[in-house]
Amino acid sequence: MILATVMMIDDDLFVRTTLQAGLAHYGIQVSDSFESASAAIKVISKSNADVAIVDLDLGPGPSGIDVCHTLRTHKPNLGLILLTSYQDPRIFDPTSLSLPKGCRFISKSELTDFNLLVQTVLSARMKPFHSKAEGSSDSSTLTTTQLEVLKLVAQGLSTDEIATIREVSPKAIEGSIAKIYKAAGFKKSKSMNQRVQLARFYFHLSGKKPPGA
Repeated sequence: MILATVMMIDDDLFVRTTLQAGLAHYGIQVSDSFESASAAIKVISKSNADVAIVDLDLGPGPSGIDVCHTLRTHKPNLGLILLTSYQDPRIFDPTSLSLPKGCRFISKSELTDFNLLVQTVLSARMKPFHSKAEGSSDSSTLTTTQLEVLKLVAQGLSTDEIATIREVSPKAIEGSIAKIYKAAGFKKSKSMNQRVQLARFYFHLSGKKPPGA
């Protein structure tokens, strides 16, 4: 018995294949599988999918959040799930749109088994506009501005360079960095470089490895 029909949009073939096989085991059929947003948008009106599982980072072009908004416009009752390595969609792009109403967000690090994804698919199918309370993440206490500063720190920019980009004073950036450091739960240590710790924190939140790691 098919419990739900899913459209999948992810630029990683291995991920699409793995998720399709896993979901099939639980009675969830992947009817459409796409590696790009444009390919999915072309056929959305003809798709019989109940739910769309969309990767946040689809490479150059629209993000998964942009795609979710477009899918909701073309097919209002479609359940939406954003699946990504990031622990908070704001980490990918602090200036991006907020998630469409009812869009579920799942970090791949949470998928220790398929039960969470299966339950989320079924929930999204039954209640596509239900505002599900999200669990707190390590970044939930950071403001959008602090996330933008954290990203620039991880890129190796100096305080003065970040201040120029943000069009504020270096002192304001120093204040933001101090607040980020405290929110991350770090304690001052002479043996640890503050910026190295913050860079590691950023890559932890993004679910990605630092360059050269």
